[in-house]
Order: sequence, then structure tokens, then C-alpha cells
Amino acid sequence: MGQTQAAAVADIDLTRRRLDSELEELATYLPPTTAWMKRGATIAAGVVAGLALLTFTLRRWREGRTDRHLRAIEDRLARMEERLPRR
Repeated sequence: MGQTQAAAVADIDLTRRRLDSELEELATYLPPTTAWMKRGATIAAGVVAGLALLTFTLRRWREGRTDRHLRAIEDRLARMEERLPRR
């Protein structure tokens, strides 16, 4: 705890380098198929997320179009009702 800031930064940097080298060493033990599976899973997750976003966007767009269409019909009916003679 009695370290200066420079010593603490140097200690953190040393730890970071050590962890990086250990991770690189562990990566060499992974079979190549595991790396490909990981990459494939990442791509699949991205595609699923993209499709979900596209579906959400298209659904919102379609609902908005339907609402606008119904509002236009209601406006036309209201104008027609104004033109009808009152009894």
C-alpha cells in the first residue's frame, strides 16, 4: 500500500503483460476447430441479432403504415359526414 503512483503503474503494467502472455500460451492449446466454432457462434449471434432488429423495424413500419391508412379513412368519413344533411 505504501507504493508511489509510478510503482503502482509499473506493477499493473507488469501484471498485464504477464496475463497477456499466459493467454497467448493458453490459446496455443486450443484445437483449431474450437477457434472456428467460436468464430461461427459469433457470426451466428450477429446474424440473429440483425434479423431481430430487422423484424422489429419492419413490424413497427407496417404498424405505422396501417395506422396512417386508418386515420386517412376516418378523416374521409368525417368529411363525408359533414356534407350529409342533418336530420
